Amino acid sequence: MDELAFRKGCAYGTVLVDVEARRGVDVLPDRTSETFAAWPAKHPGAGIICRDRANAYTKAVKEAAPDVLEVAGRRHLLQNLSAAVKKTCHQHRNRNCLRKHTEEEATVANLPEPPPMLLPPAELPRTQIVERIRHRYEDIHRLLEKG
Repeated sequence: MDELAFRKGCAYGTVLVDVEARRGVDVLPDRTSETFAAWPAKHPGAGIICRDRANAYTKAVKEAAPDVLEVAGRRHLLQNLSAAVKKTCHQHRNRNCLRKHTEEEATVANLPEPPPMLLPPAELPRTQIVERIRHRYEDIHRLLEKG
């Protein structure tokens, strides 16, 4: 479950997705805990709810489905991590302090610089859309050569 903007800044709802089946299940007209709390009673069977950390969703899940396992979505965990890193960097406005400690550790250790790690280029899967894009790319460059 996650929030959905019907009209950004004005109207929001809640989208419910079956992650295993990779399909939408329902769209609720708002993102209040009361609206969501009524939904599981009409649609039992969810064993795990993946949600963001909004207080309304926390309250709704506790009221409507207390036995359901709650997990945080990967995207929301990455957003939280990003926010924490950003906050830490802003707390060290003088970034020289970070470099200073790194340089001190390097001189104390006197370790040689490790060689750069060369990774093989990422291979895209051979799907229909990837092949179509490859052919389009080749066609464009062929036409560019012809002028």
